[in-house]
Amino acid sequence: MSRLSTHTSRVAPTASGSATEAWAMSDLHAIAHALGGTISGSEVLAPTPGHSRRDKGTAVRIAPGAPDGILVTCFNGGRDDALAVKDTLRAAGILPAFDGQRRELTFAEREAIRRAEAEREREKRQAQAKAAQIARQRLAQAVEADSGHPYLSAKRIAPERLWQAGNRLLVPMTDQHGAIWNIQTIAPDGGKLFAKDGRTKGVFWFAGKATDRLVIGEGMATVAAIRRATGLPVIAALSAYNLPTVAALVRAKCPDLNIIIAADDDAAGMKAARIAAEQVGASLALPEILHHEC
Repeated sequence: MSRLSTHTSRVAPTASGSATEAWAMSDLHAIAHALGGTISGSEVLAPTPGHSRRDKGTAVRIAPGAPDGILVTCFNGGRDDALAVKDTLRAAGILPAFDGQRRELTFAEREAIRRAEAEREREKRQAQAKAAQIARQRLAQAVEADSGHPYLSAKRIAPERLWQAGNRLLVPMTDQHGAIWNIQTIAPDGGKLFAKDGRTKGVFWFAGKATDRLVIGEGMATVAAIRRATGLPVIAALSAYNLPTVAALVRAKCPDLNIIIAADDDAAGMKAARIAAEQVGASLALPEILHHEC
């Protein structure tokens, strides 16, 4: 399951608090460069240690008053990952060296962390709302997908519940209430992108009408191929980290539904599928059985 870790326990010496903040307030460009990330609003989005360079599972935000003057949040990692991010910034000279001492956070530091987290959440919700509005406008202007689109032809799947703008497929991402929050864009060569700042957790693509069984998987093409072969309704979480969340949403809404979790053929996909299946009491379909296409 995805884990969110906000690191706060490993700090520079108390006496150097003001110096620590001065180090942390150096511009976000230096942090982005050190972590191989990009600046988004008032924070840096970067790969979580051990993940693909394309991953943006870690956020670093300047947080005056917090330990080290920054807030590190790993959405797909744990405490050790957050520590590793800070170690990278120390090695790059952006944070002061850690002296090996540990201490309890002060009330002021906890308040600084709370303020930084609240500000981050507020900015995120505003950005997601704006991205959702743009996504709905794009879908309103799009046409139903052409069955001859190169990606659909290559995957041998139908254009069901897919739209097209120019030569790009648009995959609508909705929440459990049917509201559109984001779009996954697929190029003819299979390149995929989510809308900038769009919500990706707790949203999904679906096809088919409800029955007593439902298949939940990671990629749209994977579950669309399963639908073609079985006729069952399907849901695509569109990322491994989102799979357990989507499965939990479906189970909460339909407690008696027979859910089948379709695992992707990679380590992250298999792990997420097993977690999702155990979490909601679902059956697990492995890639050897599915013969899926990514």
